[in-house]
Amino acid sequence: MLKSFQARLIMFVLILLALAQLGTALAVLSSLKKDNYRQGVDSIDVSRKVFDLLLEARAEQLTKGVEILTSDFGFKQAVATRETGTLQSVLQNHGARINADISLLVSPRGEVITVTQEVDMSNTISELVLSARRSGGASISTMIDFDNRAYQLVLVPVRAPNVIAWVGMAFSLDQALAEQIKNVTGLDISFVYETNGEEKLAGSSTLPNSEKARLFNSIGDIKGVLEYPVFSNDEKYLSLGVDLGIPTQWGIIHLPYGPWLESYNNTRSQLILIFTGALALALLFGVALARNMTQPIGRLVEYASQIGRGSSKDSIEAPSVSGEFGVLSNTMKVMQESIINREEELTYRASHDQLTGLFNQSAVEHYLSEALPKNTGALVLLNIRQFKQINNMLGFDVGNVLLSKMAERLQQYWKKDALMLARMSADKFLVISNKDIACQDCSDLKRFLYDEFEVEKGSSIRLDISIAVLPFEHATASVNSAMRRLDIVADKAREESELCVFYKVGQDEDHRRRLTIIRDLPIALESNQLFVVYQPKVGMVLNDCHEAEALIRWVHPELGFLPPDEFISLLEHAGNIQVLTKWVLNTVLSQLSQWWAQGQEIRVAVNLSAHDLLDEALPDTVAKALKTYGLPERALALEVTESAVMKDRVKVISVLKALQEMGIHLAIDDFGTGQSSLSYLRELPVNEVKIDRAFIQYIDTNKGDEFITKATIELSHSLGFQVTAEGAENAEGVALLNQYHCDKIQGYFFSKPLVAEEFYKWREAFHSR
Repeated sequence: MLKSFQARLIMFVLILLALAQLGTALAVLSSLKKDNYRQGVDSIDVSRKVFDLLLEARAEQLTKGVEILTSDFGFKQAVATRETGTLQSVLQNHGARINADISLLVSPRGEVITVTQEVDMSNTISELVLSARRSGGASISTMIDFDNRAYQLVLVPVRAPNVIAWVGMAFSLDQALAEQIKNVTGLDISFVYETNGEEKLAGSSTLPNSEKARLFNSIGDIKGVLEYPVFSNDEKYLSLGVDLGIPTQWGIIHLPYGPWLESYNNTRSQLILIFTGALALALLFGVALARNMTQPIGRLVEYASQIGRGSSKDSIEAPSVSGEFGVLSNTMKVMQESIINREEELTYRASHDQLTGLFNQSAVEHYLSEALPKNTGALVLLNIRQFKQINNMLGFDVGNVLLSKMAERLQQYWKKDALMLARMSADKFLVISNKDIACQDCSDLKRFLYDEFEVEKGSSIRLDISIAVLPFEHATASVNSAMRRLDIVADKAREESELCVFYKVGQDEDHRRRLTIIRDLPIALESNQLFVVYQPKVGMVLNDCHEAEALIRWVHPELGFLPPDEFISLLEHAGNIQVLTKWVLNTVLSQLSQWWAQGQEIRVAVNLSAHDLLDEALPDTVAKALKTYGLPERALALEVTESAVMKDRVKVISVLKALQEMGIHLAIDDFGTGQSSLSYLRELPVNEVKIDRAFIQYIDTNKGDEFITKATIELSHSLGFQVTAEGAENAEGVALLNQYHCDKIQGYFFSKPLVAEEFYKWREAFHSR
């Protein structure tokens, strides 16, 4: 509900007024409460002053009444003669006339001569008399405590002419006195004392008995009441204590606070009524105001919704409103125009190449998604060969100029027959042709693009273009499949020098096969689809076999046997070859650890790829693997091809030196097939040269192969290398190799590659001949 602007506006008005009313009410009530309290305090303070005046007037009246007795000659004579009976009678009669509760006669030394009521007051009276003597023998008026009751005591000296005694009259502060004071002040009076040493009060009071007990219990600490007025728990009375001058006796004045409290409650009720009425009026006012304000907002919201739905500029109009909302309406109109222009620009950018103005890959895919399947026409992909080198040598500015001029020339050539002309990436252009493409069309296109492109005044460049064609009859209904087939043909066109390359049935399956091989390698390693076979290396001097080469075999559950050359080259391109190398290394070392444990010191060679040799951590990896399987360095040999060395000669030679220093036997594999074998042979830190099977297979029938093999053996021996010939398949070839002092021979003449158990059995049989 509160999500709408109208509801929020109404709520805002209500909350604002409620806060204002609440603040006013709190201020009024707080002021009223303080004023009531202040009036109550003033009233009770006046009552306390009246209370004090009454006690003073009573003391003065009592003193005069006692002085009349002490001035009587007969009374003096009786005091002088110590007529106890007469004195007792006089004290009782005179005390009754002035309403005294206790009458007594005290000697000048403070000893009680006679008293009308038995009370323990000798010590108190003695101290008062001694104090009066020190002050000159004047009359004394004070408050004293007898048996937890407060008395107002008057002591007057009897002179004849010296002080011969003291007459004392004590007047109890009782219920009658409290009623008398209440009649004067209009407030309730209590005379209280503490009981049992606890903060509990007892005494006489003008309060009703039910109120008296509850009020005495709620007062608590009497000392606090002596300083400030204190409310009872129910705020029915405001009480203020009066110090009577006696440590254990106090007076308390009680102001009934009911009238003030009732006035406060009435005022509060009136304020609540006013507050409720004001809120009701505010609600009506807020609803009317919100409706008036939100009506133009609703129109603007509808206008904004139409803009959001993408309605055209002509189909909707901005609402006509005035004031600030009119400014907002005009702003939204300008925004609509900007959005339309921006959408047109974004739509263009989303489907066009910004450099050449041609369509982009997104537009091509959108078109093909609607056009496929299609039987006539073709997709023609043109790729500029070596365009990266052009950018590197001449700069990106020149490259951009070339791309723009290439786009212009293609637009000229494909004016009629092109359904769409697009730039797919940096150096790729795609033509969607409306007609079938033949070799002659490719020839005409190449001839048209053969002329040089002028990049600057006086500077021209001729581009080498590869052309790939995918006829629509070979394109599937899937855009991704069609583009994949086109990329397959484009890759082949870049690598070959033909006029153009057309898609042929089956190429897509070859591509899928390669992807399957790359994808399934991790699974193949875990499920033992791959295994290692060992091909013996036979030493010619002793006609023995202590070495072998480890070769990988893969039997795929769907593709069947995979030739090593096929999947190894794919894994090298995919960057997964190092995973395979580590697996082969661990597999071979695990097998070697078993043979060496049986006393068979066999050395096995593992082939490394160019990616392995570029890994500077390879020596550490090999060392850790040997240590894991408990094998010496001489148990392992590593074979590298010359082409792998040429990838990064400096780094590779550094890695090979580190391996050779460890004691690893290193060999150059496929020697003689590279372009620079002899020039780099003396620099390579290797121990062995393996002559490629291309020179060994027909050595007995091809004199050229025989001479090359003989020269290679002699050259390698002169450089201190061992020589292994691979690919020997007949006795005549083996005899020639033995004649030319070849160190080791590897080939089908001795054995094909064997699994570990069969290799072990073959070796035992070979040595036992």
